[in-house]
Amino acid sequence: MHKQKNLLLPISFFLLVAFFLFGCQQENSVVGPEPTQQNISKFSLPAGATLTSATLNIHEYMLNGQEIKIHRITSPWDEMSVTWSNFNGAFDPTPSTSFLADTWGWRQIDVTNLVSAWLRGDYPNYGLLLDQEIVVDGWAQWSSKEWTSNHPYLELTYSTSEGTQKTTMEPIGDAYIYELYPTENFGSSPWLYTGWTFATNKEKQSLLQFDLEPTHDGGCTLTPGYWKTHSKYGPAPYDNTWKQIGEDTPFFLSGMSYYQVLCTSPAGNAYYNLSFHYIAAKLNELNGADFSAAKSAFDEATVLFQTYTPAQIALLKGSSPVRQKFIYLAGILGNYNEGIIGPGHCD
Repeated sequence: MHKQKNLLLPISFFLLVAFFLFGCQQENSVVGPEPTQQNISKFSLPAGATLTSATLNIHEYMLNGQEIKIHRITSPWDEMSVTWSNFNGAFDPTPSTSFLADTWGWRQIDVTNLVSAWLRGDYPNYGLLLDQEIVVDGWAQWSSKEWTSNHPYLELTYSTSEGTQKTTMEPIGDAYIYELYPTENFGSSPWLYTGWTFATNKEKQSLLQFDLEPTHDGGCTLTPGYWKTHSKYGPAPYDNTWKQIGEDTPFFLSGMSYYQVLCTSPAGNAYYNLSFHYIAAKLNELNGADFSAAKSAFDEATVLFQTYTPAQIALLKGSSPVRQKFIYLAGILGNYNEGIIGPGHCD
């Protein structure tokens, strides 16, 4: 992204001096706004609920008066391995919202539109990025979840049939990345930064991710790709429907776990084509989707998996009746998972 330059460098210099002279006096605010409900680690809207507002709360320790833009991150990242280089600018260039880094203490930023999109499943939830587009020396600083207090958190307000509810949640990951040290990771830092370094014009950006999951009403289906990425191994937030099977549970005679089977390239082996849709169909059933359109094919596939190994199916010729049966059943279960038959796909 092209950055605009601002030549009013002395302003940020005086702000930096002010921080060192007076900044420590601002630490009397050691807690955030009093949460109205116990802090949780994962959130989906309850069935029938409507999100009213979502507010990002961050504690500002150092200001530079610049506009900070909040962007949707578009690729998975891990706080203990993300760097400037491997993140590689993976965010939507159109900001979701913005605010000024001009006040010490707690800041509340409205991120309702972005959180609503995640909860609807419009985009995968890879978190948000804080970016200062204007190039002016100096940076803004916030406490991270690794700091002793004043952790960033998200406050969610939603309406249900029982009235208005509120909950708060801390990030599952936060980090800053630094263009001056493009291969270094700062995921364990107690601080988050945005802005630019004196003399070098190298940027810092901050990343945060909260464990927000789309609400599925149980009457729809999801694909093998969804279930693979939403296992306990990530990279997307965990869907606890997996707990009813267990990612590491052995998958019949395959010599692998359910999760390992999902991650295996078929390489022309009809065993895996069927296994992918079999596992997804089972998870969809456990998630509450109407299973009647898939049950007969699922039961036939169960007998096949109880009888054959991947190696045995790999040796079969294309015209083999057994191999053709694997392909036929994979088609039915695939149609179920993709919403062509059955209750329909989760949009």
